[in-house]
Amino acid sequence: MNLINISIKIADRDYPLKIKETDEAKIRNAASHINQQLKELMNKYDGRDMQDYMAMYLLIQMNESASPLSSMDVNFNDSLSKISNDLDNLLNG
Repeated sequence: MNLINISIKIADRDYPLKIKETDEAKIRNAASHINQQLKELMNKYDGRDMQDYMAMYLLIQMNESASPLSSMDVNFNDSLSKISNDLDNLLNG
């Protein structure tokens, strides 16, 4: 496993990370998404400190991931449907 050192910035703070080289783009995109969402929260709710914005962001993300149609659920259901169809095709000829 080839690990590299990178530094990402979230909410004007640098975070050094040691990650797999293949994960770099995904992590940088995630950091960019977080910063964009924080910026939107700051524009919507004036007068808060960064910890408040981070807490709001985390609550929003947890709520979305807990929703019945989260992307993980949809992918899991799609996979189960495919497996079921494949089994039906094998059993029925």
